[in-house]
Amino acid sequence: FGATSISLFTEGRTIGNTSYTFAGDANGDGAAGNDLIYIARNASEMNFQQYCVTASGSNATCGAATVAKTFTVADQQATWDAYISQDPYLKDKRGQVAVRNAIFLPLKFRSDLGITQEIFQNVGGRRNTLSLRLDVLNIDNLLNKKWGSYQRLVSNQPLVSQGADVNGAMLYRLRNFGTNLLNTTYQSTAGLSDVWRMQLGVRYTFN
Repeated sequence: FGATSISLFTEGRTIGNTSYTFAGDANGDGAAGNDLIYIARNASEMNFQQYCVTASGSNATCGAATVAKTFTVADQQATWDAYISQDPYLKDKRGQVAVRNAIFLPLKFRSDLGITQEIFQNVGGRRNTLSLRLDVLNIDNLLNKKWGSYQRLVSNQPLVSQGADVNGAMLYRLRNFGTNLLNTTYQSTAGLSDVWRMQLGVRYTFN
């Protein structure tokens, strides 16, 4: 047997930053999706519109036979207030307009482990080398299924603009997913880089 080599590469990074904006054209300037949200101090500063959806989450006329869920103003106020309190960025910014590009996604760490073993063999009086290499990519995820994956926002547009009410105040709805309102900030990404992988390499060196 020849040399045994072990390598460990570790990186920690965030996969980006973004802004909390309204879905739609909240300020009526003709450009959609770029208007920063105001972070309400409490329910008295919220101006939600009641709405109804079908089981699939499509908008429906309230009172229709197809309605699966009615999101009342009170429901949306309570859910949005709880969302603000659990969000790392929003909870300290009540009473302010969100700052553009100020939301940095959580810092995550992941590691790759490599092990190489050399085996020598004399062939015709010359030493030939067989190298076996085992790589475990994202070994963190192999050790614990909750480690090694990055996180992204469930939505950076939690409020859906509905124009203005009769008093000219901005009107909006809290984003829903099916029959559930948005209630948490982050979700794990689901790509190849988020799960562990193992690969074996073989190299033969002739002399």
